Amino acid sequence: MNRRVRTPSRRAAGPRRNLGRRAKAARLARLVQAAKLLAGAGLVAAVSLFFVFVHDLFIQSDYFNAREVLVEGAERASAREIQALTGIRPGVNLLAVNLSAARRALLSHPWVAEAQVHRELPARLRITVREHAPVAIVDVGRRFLLNAEGEVFKLWEAADPAGLPVVSGLLAADLRAADRSAAAGRLPPLGIAPEPPPDRLRPRPVEAVLQVLALGREPDAALPARQIRAIRVDRELGLTVMAFPEGAAVRLGYDDYAVKYRLLADLMAFFKSHPPAVDFDRIDLTDVHRVIVNPVKSDPARIGGG
Repeated sequence: MNRRVRTPSRRAAGPRRNLGRRAKAARLARLVQAAKLLAGAGLVAAVSLFFVFVHDLFIQSDYFNAREVLVEGAERASAREIQALTGIRPGVNLLAVNLSAARRALLSHPWVAEAQVHRELPARLRITVREHAPVAIVDVGRRFLLNAEGEVFKLWEAADPAGLPVVSGLLAADLRAADRSAAAGRLPPLGIAPEPPPDRLRPRPVEAVLQVLALGREPDAALPARQIRAIRVDRELGLTVMAFPEGAAVRLGYDDYAVKYRLLADLMAFFKSHPPAVDFDRIDLTDVHRVIVNPVKSDPARIGGG
């Protein structure tokens, strides 16, 4: 009896060979991809090392050492203080200076309102400072220096500028502290709220004080700011300015200060041309349509002795 022996069909073996080839191709593709990634990583590492080397080469080069450090605009902040704050001294490598950190350090000084630090390669560093310009001392139980923007920027000290008018009658809630958010480190708190948004108006008494002081800084002002010794604020009635000997005062009230200064200039011109009429105790300009001049009261003792 003859038996047939079946041989494997070539048609059935075909798909298996195809699957094997695809698997090998996929493995090869993964190996190529891994090789590319490794090569890319190696290239990135090499480039990084190159730039680190170049960076170290430049910051260690004497060619970029600061042979000149210029400080502009600083009067209250001395060069020694600026160097102590920023660590910038002649001889420092310009490329090693962190300009942003140096600026933040400068803004931590109580007198510095704005600061910029610039490199001028190859060997110069320029520090530009804008300091606060005090216009008055505000007394709210503690004394603060007030700038022309209506901000308090530091506690008043005996070493601070003399001859500033002292403003009394304001509340601590009326005042706003200068913005120090960009300064480095922790600044001693002033106990005053930060500067309000630009669209928020200043309190009326503060705005009145700033207007009077601004008028006093104009040429030929009837009440020069340098002559004003004190400004008293009555929250209902307005301002009274002390600017004359023997306690003589000018009551300005609120509003129309430009008109009131012109009236005062006319009065002062009249007093100058009539010397016996110079002595007055108070001038009331609260109402521009009704100017009141109170003469100095006579001393009874002097009258009796005469």
